Amino acid sequence: MIRGFDPRVVVVGLGTLAIASASALGATNTAHADDPGKANRYPYDPVCSWGRIADGRGMLVRCMAQSEAEALQSPTAPAPAASEQQPEPPTEGDVKLSMEVGPVEVDSGSLPLALKKLQSPSDRYLECVEKNGGVSKDSGEVQVRFLVRERGRAEGAVVKMRRAISEKAAACIADVVDRRFVGHPDVPIVGATLVVKFSKAGR
Repeated sequence: MIRGFDPRVVVVGLGTLAIASASALGATNTAHADDPGKANRYPYDPVCSWGRIADGRGMLVRCMAQSEAEALQSPTAPAPAASEQQPEPPTEGDVKLSMEVGPVEVDSGSLPLALKKLQSPSDRYLECVEKNGGVSKDSGEVQVRFLVRERGRAEGAVVKMRRAISEKAAACIADVVDRRFVGHPDVPIVGATLVVKFSKAGR
């Protein structure tokens, strides 16, 4: 036996601790019984009755108020009144563009079907501009130069001129025109230019 060690002290100490723990548990259960609202909020937090806000690392920041806890239990937050909703300012991508395809200027002879055939992919011309910077001013223009031989297709389409339209958008339009059927010319070979104009809606 270790000198100065009295086992009765340990037994008494443990017994006292057990009694104290039981007393504390009984006090907690009594508190729950006295307040049915707390008993229903299981598991009940003896420190923060309505829950706690932590920093994500196990440290308590503060206890929540009853109003905060009830707000979190609400399935949806009330929508703001119409007068409180502020419209977002329109971005460049939201600006609607209007477009005019034509005329088709022919160096010599005629291409009677060219305008109708080149108006057909209008949605693709518009997509080229909208996806590549839009129109930098109130209005813009692209001119596409091409040749037409006996088979009646636009060949070697290139950008002749662009205004307020990005280089990439203009090249995209020229690519749509290239190799498109525009009708048979009345001469062996003819040069032509397509004009496509864009403007911001309401301008």
